[in-house]
Amino acid sequence: MNGKITAYGEIMLRLSAGDVGIADAKAFDACYGGTECNVLACLSQFGHDTKYLTALPQTELGTAAINHIKSFNIDTSDIVVRGDVMGIYFVENGTGSRGSNVIYMRRFSEFTRLNDGDFDYDKVFDGVKLFHMSGISLALSESSRNLAYKLVDEAKRRGIKVSFDFNYRAKLWDTTTAGQYFRPIIDKADIVLASTLDLTTFLNTDEKDYYKTYNNEYLILRDRKILSANKHSVKVAVYHKDGKSVQSYHSPTVEFDVSEKIGGGDAFDGGMLHAILSGKNIKSAAQFAIAAFALKHKISGDTFTGTAADVENYRADFEDLK
Repeated sequence: MNGKITAYGEIMLRLSAGDVGIADAKAFDACYGGTECNVLACLSQFGHDTKYLTALPQTELGTAAINHIKSFNIDTSDIVVRGDVMGIYFVENGTGSRGSNVIYMRRFSEFTRLNDGDFDYDKVFDGVKLFHMSGISLALSESSRNLAYKLVDEAKRRGIKVSFDFNYRAKLWDTTTAGQYFRPIIDKADIVLASTLDLTTFLNTDEKDYYKTYNNEYLILRDRKILSANKHSVKVAVYHKDGKSVQSYHSPTVEFDVSEKIGGGDAFDGGMLHAILSGKNIKSAAQFAIAAFALKHKISGDTFTGTAADVENYRADFEDLK
């Protein structure tokens, strides 16, 4: 598929305590993950050329993370490698009586120290058709936030489409501050990925009134419900603005089994972006993204591993997605 997809965000070392609490764990399973990297991994497996913008330490951990990224055929040539601090997060799955829990150790990671002078923008955006990022990168430090704004401006100046996922993390900042920093990105994004709660919480609007204020080409809303520890459901609305006309599709509620609780949203984003870039209509795009979202919850680790054909085969298992 012509053109490259570039994303900006932090990748971290994930240490999983499994079903026991973090405080009780005697050992942790290790893997690497970060939302933008996970989105790129999906897109790469779906046939797109991809490139990742991040920073990693000049240590064995940084090397291991780069090897993980390369294993999905993601271009790592613009990753900044320096220093010795890598973001880490600890996770426990939780049980029916105890929810999952995440503890971050990322405040002084090399990614938080990135700044405007760290990338050659002409090189970074050469041959790129889409730039993707999430709200997490706006939360981590002032310099990573300013760089995010700069990257969006440079992409738009070159006529490159921008996609943005709110991806709010309550452990990183409060909703008022987040909304303040989200809005400048929303104003410039072509594709916005959010939830109905995001619209009311951060933008003080809803589905009905959204396009009175914002002018994005696509607004994609994904709403998950937790039915039990091992059963979730999802409902999706997709809006496509073409000129002055706005088309919409609302999916039925789809229930699915859950064994892995992390990375589903990233698989959804990857599936949706792939479907849009492949020219699928909004109904088909939503169905493909929902299937990728549901399938990821059966795959351990942060990152989706599978092809577009795997997603289509899984979609066939859902009567509501046929």
